[in-house]
Amino acid sequence: MKIKSSLILLGLVLALGLSACGRMAPADPTATPVPPTTTFNQPTVVFVDGTPQVVVEPANPTPTPDLVNPNPVRITELDYVQTGSELRIIAKLFNTLTDAILRDVQVEVLALDANGNRIANEVRTVRYLFPRETTGLVQDFSLLPGLQAGSVELRVKEGLKDRQLRYSQPLVVNNASWVEAEDGIRLNGWITNTDPYTYTKIELNAIAYNANGLIIGGGRGVIDFVPEKDRTGVSIRADITADQEIALVEIYPWITAQSASLEGGSWWQNIEVRQWNFIADDYLHVSGGALLRNRTDRLLKETYYLLTVTSSSDQVCLAKQGYIDLIWPNQELVFSPGVLELPVGCTAQQVDLIIVPGEFGEFQLGYDPLEASMPVINEAGDSASVNVINNLNADLSSTVVYVVITDSTGKIVGGGSAQSGSLRANSSITVQIPIVFIGTIENLKLNASVGIPLDVTVGP
Repeated sequence: MKIKSSLILLGLVLALGLSACGRMAPADPTATPVPPTTTFNQPTVVFVDGTPQVVVEPANPTPTPDLVNPNPVRITELDYVQTGSELRIIAKLFNTLTDAILRDVQVEVLALDANGNRIANEVRTVRYLFPRETTGLVQDFSLLPGLQAGSVELRVKEGLKDRQLRYSQPLVVNNASWVEAEDGIRLNGWITNTDPYTYTKIELNAIAYNANGLIIGGGRGVIDFVPEKDRTGVSIRADITADQEIALVEIYPWITAQSASLEGGSWWQNIEVRQWNFIADDYLHVSGGALLRNRTDRLLKETYYLLTVTSSSDQVCLAKQGYIDLIWPNQELVFSPGVLELPVGCTAQQVDLIIVPGEFGEFQLGYDPLEASMPVINEAGDSASVNVINNLNADLSSTVVYVVITDSTGKIVGGGSAQSGSLRANSSITVQIPIVFIGTIENLKLNASVGIPLDVTVGP
């Protein structure tokens, strides 16, 4: 369902699941082929199976017989960016085959100094290189002080030709763009999963170009879940060559050896999203939250959320992912991802929230020992105070406090979250939580929940 707010549009809420009763199968991509983007490059010397090649071809060249080196993998772009001791090597690979997936393609990434001496290397594995697919590869090195890269190389082993799985890449990234966020340049986009499986642990390789089509930077990231037949925002922090303007962004998803595909079942409904809403203020802040309920009589661990904020042009301004560590059996929980700051120039138009219920599990405590009481919005209106009570005969190293603010009609109009410090046995502390909301304090209600992080220390 789509819900509209007077301030921003609110997107689709999905309740998906991952539990002990779910089946995990090998990633089995079955999507419709998507033609890759063509870009042209300067001549580059690369190594394939130890043989030097000069590559002068488009990103999607037409396969031609190569009697000297029949390796079907072509390296179509290769460049690097170095800032101080940090080196980033960026490349693009193309599978020239039309009838086979290349599996477990081994790529050795090397950095050489001006004299041709190896100063860094790493072997990367491309789990699947689909027929006629172009993919990106970003590799980072931290060099010893004083070392300077003079050139870079890739050495490629073609991998296993798999003609039984005649599929193409099921994960497609659209509307790739960039923003200048609090922590630097971010390369953003929408990732769409065309398969009837939820994929986990998807690696993202992002490349930035200038107006002349030259690589000027990039970055790597991971998204833990990409829901079946759906899309979510992705955001990768990138390093960009100084004084360069980004003209084009490309993001390439990898299904890796750590990925799994999750099939459906009734357990996908273990979490009920009873209500949710997000708002944006005039200061580039987004906040809000949701009321969640564990429908089961089992403890849910690491419930996952994905939050995407987009502009009117459907460009991703902000993508945030994270975990709610514990939701106790049959517990109702108010949840907020906290106060989020949008990049300059972004006007929030829509927020999409996806909730992926966690796995059934056990915890060192058999019951929830915490209570949240006396929540109040402070006079300045920029924070809330919540009294957190520890009913356990043992100290806790930390807690996490969520607040959701509702108006007189019960609609969510703000929220926030914060992690507390240590909490002594059978005692209480007051926690201050940064908040953002719309409306007047007198007409608002503050709802609070307190949770236990999975890495909490219990006892002295």
